[in-house]
Amino acid sequence: MTKSQVQTLLKKFVNVIKKSYGKNLVFIIHHGSWATGEASSNSDIDSLVMLEKITKKELAKLRDILNQKEFEKFTVLLFSRLDMNNFIPFARHQFHYGAKILYGRCSLPEPTREEMLIEIKKIADEVGFWSKFLFTHQKQAENIVRKMYWRFKEAIIALKVYVHWKTGEFPITKKRLKRLLHDPKDKEIVEIIENWEKNKGGYEKNPDPLLIKGLNFSQRILKKINRKM
Repeated sequence: MTKSQVQTLLKKFVNVIKKSYGKNLVFIIHHGSWATGEASSNSDIDSLVMLEKITKKELAKLRDILNQKEFEKFTVLLFSRLDMNNFIPFARHQFHYGAKILYGRCSLPEPTREEMLIEIKKIADEVGFWSKFLFTHQKQAENIVRKMYWRFKEAIIALKVYVHWKTGEFPITKKRLKRLLHDPKDKEIVEIIENWEKNKGGYEKNPDPLLIKGLNFSQRILKKINRKM
């Protein structure tokens, strides 16, 4: 898929969403790798749709839309105004930096410094928990490598937020993030995702080194923010 094709699909998606939800629709945001210019041809098309309210009817409408062939690559986060007003600041940065408003006006305030710390701690907890659990419970665990792929994607978000918290700049791309990171071990976290497909087979044969890197990341970033507080 090309950038031009994605732009065409996004226009169609916005029109369908507007027609389906009418006055219940508040805004549509396009975020993720296609928005930041880091997508591969197989990347999903990410968006956030905010409605005034969500019931079974609204869910069914979105399911029908996403079941259409032309929208099969779309990943959509659906929020009500109530959801947004009580939104824990987890991954909120992706809706502000590098994201594009496709319809309406985003009413989400930018994350505060306190919320940045909450986000870093939340991700560190998530990455650390799964690294420890999957290392110690491998007989029970399924799809260890797949689970850790998403944890390392989240770790990159945490590193971006950490840089923003520390320097005031949010690095939208992984390339910029690596330039702003001083710790080689943190840069390695980014490179794990950049080289995932090349190294995936090795991780599947022996996931232990990957899991230890996840554990070490969670401990390392928590120590860093505790030193700065």
